[in-house]
Amino acid sequence: MKAILAIVGIVLLAVVAWVFVKYRAIQQAATGPAKEIVSESLEKTGDTWHAKFVSKFDAPLDKVFDAFQHPERIAEFAPENVMKAEVKEDKGSTKVVEVIGTLDILPPGFKVQDLVTEYTVYPDEHRITSHTIDFKLADINSEYKFEPTADGKTLLTFTQTSKQKQQALVEALQKGAIRETYITQVRAANRALGLAPMPEKRAAG
Repeated sequence: MKAILAIVGIVLLAVVAWVFVKYRAIQQAATGPAKEIVSESLEKTGDTWHAKFVSKFDAPLDKVFDAFQHPERIAEFAPENVMKAEVKEDKGSTKVVEVIGTLDILPPGFKVQDLVTEYTVYPDEHRITSHTIDFKLADINSEYKFEPTADGKTLLTFTQTSKQKQQALVEALQKGAIRETYITQVRAANRALGLAPMPEKRAAG
């Protein structure tokens, strides 16, 4: 009997430890420091998240602005998170892109997400807007504003509203997913600009 109780105790301890590790990982993804972000604000009102992120790139305005005008290339520069990115429609300053990607913070059944987004570029304003056309988790509207800095670098101010369609995910997961998605975009842009290394290719098999 003592042996059985000891085994049960070990199993319970292992489960508690696993839950604690997962909780810490979720909190880290939702609020932990990230080198891709200079400042941030992420708050929820009702069923809608309001996000604002600011990032700085060690590259001139035109190059950074150009890097963000090709969201279909994110699979090339963030292969560890994006499995597919394809232009479905291109009308010059406006394009529709389908992306299939993974969000590590989300639980099984939610990790792989497929979303279709329309992007509009405003070259004279160095600004890009986007909104989701087809995404099962939320209706998302975003704006990217690019400004030059005095030292020849670029500041990106990203704002977003994300109206949740499902309440299956706890708020920490929703918050972490929004943050992780933004960080992936910044990381991909840095790689496209040659400012960050590409991930190592996984060995076949």
